[in-house]
Amino acid sequence: MLNLICLIVVANIVAALAVFGLGLFIPFFKVTNLMDGAFFNAASIWCVTALVWDGGKVSRTYDVDIVTHKMKGMVTGHDLQGEKHQHYRQNYSFGLSLFIAGGMPMLMAIALSIFS
Repeated sequence: MLNLICLIVVANIVAALAVFGLGLFIPFFKVTNLMDGAFFNAASIWCVTALVWDGGKVSRTYDVDIVTHKMKGMVTGHDLQGEKHQHYRQNYSFGLSLFIAGGMPMLMAIALSIFS
């Protein structure tokens, strides 16, 4: 749980710095109030989440070519399927953590839009 909280804090700080940096050069990302900053922060975190999240069936069929089958035959003492499953699990866990991290500024943006 402490690792999740640390990831949330670090992801939000990095995203806030990225949004601030983009705002210096691109007028669209210029943060005029806290609600805009929170929304852009959540959007940037969720864009990264979309890149690292599990890609579904399409990303799982990358090893069906002939070269990969030959390579699997050459490394018989190594558990490739177990390692592949571990990578999927870690990828999903990291994507879910980033999704949760992006939820915090989005809830803040919604609350600020309702109560202001």
